[in-house]
Amino acid sequence: MKKGESLLWQQIKKLKLKGQIFRIESKTINGIPDVYYLSNGRSIWIELKANDSKNLGLSKYQINWHIDHFKNGGTSFILQKTLSQEGLKLFQIRETRDLHLVASGENSSFVLRVLFDRMIWKH
Repeated sequence: MKKGESLLWQQIKKLKLKGQIFRIESKTINGIPDVYYLSNGRSIWIELKANDSKNLGLSKYQINWHIDHFKNGGTSFILQKTLSQEGLKLFQIRETRDLHLVASGENSSFVLRVLFDRMIWKH
């Protein structure tokens, strides 16, 4: 995990979210997201990105993983920490391969918690 993404993971851990949350590092499954979150029976995968890239710097494997997961009834998101604007953005990818902005806000613990709540509601 890159340094910016590692710092974002540290922010997430400090929230002490209810449920189980794990950072995943896999060299065997191309495209699998960085974080697995299970809360109230809802399973969510989250890709962390810390950059200002318009396409978030997602690889074709990451895009394909999100599309396949969605087609099979799964829920997954991309959480981007923008570096230049000090903001947070939550995206989803659908079959069209387009990024859909779900929510955004300033880079704060409050907004990060709201984004995690949003992931549960959107499930």
